[in-house]
Amino acid sequence: MASTSEPQRSSADARSPRDWEQAAAEEPVDTEPSLSQRFFHRRTLLSFLVGFGLLAFFFARLDLDMGAVWGHLRGVNLGVFALGVGAYFLSFPVRGLRWRLLLTNVGLDRGGKLPSVWGLAEIILIGWFANCIVPAKLGDAYRAYLLKKHAQVSFSSTAGTVVAERLADMMVLFGLLCLSALTLLGGVNQDKAALVVGLGFVLFLGIVSGIGLMRFFGHTLSHRLPARLQPMYLRFHEGTLGSFRQLPLLVVLTIVVWLLEASRMYLVTRSLNLSLDFPFILFVALANSLLTVVPFTPGGLGLVENGAAELFLRAGVPKELAFSLVLLDRGISYWGVVGSGFLVFLFSKKK
Repeated sequence: MASTSEPQRSSADARSPRDWEQAAAEEPVDTEPSLSQRFFHRRTLLSFLVGFGLLAFFFARLDLDMGAVWGHLRGVNLGVFALGVGAYFLSFPVRGLRWRLLLTNVGLDRGGKLPSVWGLAEIILIGWFANCIVPAKLGDAYRAYLLKKHAQVSFSSTAGTVVAERLADMMVLFGLLCLSALTLLGGVNQDKAALVVGLGFVLFLGIVSGIGLMRFFGHTLSHRLPARLQPMYLRFHEGTLGSFRQLPLLVVLTIVVWLLEASRMYLVTRSLNLSLDFPFILFVALANSLLTVVPFTPGGLGLVENGAAELFLRAGVPKELAFSLVLLDRGISYWGVVGSGFLVFLFSKKK
């Protein structure tokens, strides 16, 4: 972690992803953006205020009986809950394997300098930790920077693979959302299902349009950029589009990732002795992940809790039980990442 006492790094809190691109191209590899300074930046603090404000609204509108909530939490089956934790964190090596596939697709494995699957999973966890403490998904740019620093690969190409990974996530997420939403049509969740699928469809169209523009007009666009940015963009262009080689394997790994996400939530519901259909659980888990894309709060703090609670309440889950369920699930998917990511960030050699 960069020392905040060094004067030459005092402006790290103002760095944007473009600044990190320039840092990767121009700065020595032992200099990195400071997450601690970014965390204490006023924009980050404001985003946390928004997130906690949404949580307060979520808490107030339910008018909960906290004794009943505590009773649900005391009755949690810890063995089943631990399986949910395991399912969630098992997704990180799968994500590491998928990222290695993308890096291989664009030729960044040449020279044998890439970290192992576990090493890539470690970098991903650090990036997710950053996403949970700073807004606007800056953790994605940060993990691209970390791989550039430790594997001596192009930041632009690596950032392209991260973008491709997110695009694959959104496309598979949209497909699974549509499949799971079919089971909700005609029920009490019809309007919410239509809203979430509609949002997913807008994102899907944006993704397809963006890929199409890059595919057919990317090189034309590069000629309109300043000369010093053209090589960076071309590497980013190749990193993004080149990642989609071996597409069937990429899709399979992405589906496995999302099924592990849904398994986490399913096991959390079972730990509370709550029986809900797996397609509905899959829909809620995917909808939650869609809400984390909104860049207003770190890791979707406040947005995800409100969205998940609304869906569970619409499904007829009592409000105290719904609150306990959301509390436990976000204890894994948000606070679990904050806790484990912080420890990895402290002791990892890849930070």
